[in-house]
Amino acid sequence: MDSKNNPILISEQYFKLSNNRELDKVSNLILKDAIYSSDNTGLYYGRNDIMKMMTSFFNNFKTLNWKINDIKQLTEYVVEIDFTLTGEDNNSNTIRKQGTERIVVVDNLIKHIEVRNK
Repeated sequence: MDSKNNPILISEQYFKLSNNRELDKVSNLILKDAIYSSDNTGLYYGRNDIMKMMTSFFNNFKTLNWKINDIKQLTEYVVEIDFTLTGEDNNSNTIRKQGTERIVVVDNLIKHIEVRNK
């Protein structure tokens, strides 16, 4: 195992930065040629497209908070996170969703994100 690669730490940092709406710092965690796939938003290739989608998504909500319910390392590079997302959209509607996110981390940068609803 590459002692420099810590997918759990990077995944937790990704969630923390997302909860703090620090998208500029989230961008620094994502590889230039990363892939993002979500039941909710679709498929995106490359950091620039991923960040455009994330910015648009965040702009639709007053608040968003991802709670990590469970996190486990599946392989040297893959982490699986069960989460609950709560928030309030710009029309004051509340949301609550549960899902599973799989994150692939290579050299402490995110290579792939997959989000599936429960």
